[in-house]
Amino acid sequence: MKSVYFLVLSFLIVTTSFSCRNMSLAKDEIKTDVSLNKQEEMVDFSEVRRLNRDLPLKEYMIISTFKETLKLYSELSDKKYNRSEPIPTLEENEFFLLLKPKLKKKFADIKVVKIERKGNVLRVYYKETDNNEYILNKQNDPILILRLKENTPSGIQLLLLNDKNNFK
Repeated sequence: MKSVYFLVLSFLIVTTSFSCRNMSLAKDEIKTDVSLNKQEEMVDFSEVRRLNRDLPLKEYMIISTFKETLKLYSELSDKKYNRSEPIPTLEENEFFLLLKPKLKKKFADIKVVKIERKGNVLRVYYKETDNNEYILNKQNDPILILRLKENTPSGIQLLLLNDKNNFK
């Protein structure tokens, strides 16, 4: 009888210690996932304007004031037309991100797939896409303006994705 109690008690101790070990592993895994999320946060963005014009612009520009927005829109305006594009305004903790990356494909457009923040740097993942209008008009200078509801970053990384890139 004592041996049965001893056997049952031993079994309970072993299973309890094993389940506690699994619980501590699960907690460690959760901590790791949380720390990864803190390092790389997804950033919401919306498209403000898309056009194709050969202008001497940088690969990207951060526009955080209305004065900078006015200057940019005066450069983007087409002198052939009397009316200009409406000039958007910025709210608190917002900025515009202008993208004009160098393309590998001819007559392509760009599509931003995702933006994530790593520290104080934004990583902008984009793809080059085919655009029939750009092919017909032989346009090779896509410009994309995005609105981001974030604090202004210290830097931007443009990362071109191709069909071989795999990411989540």
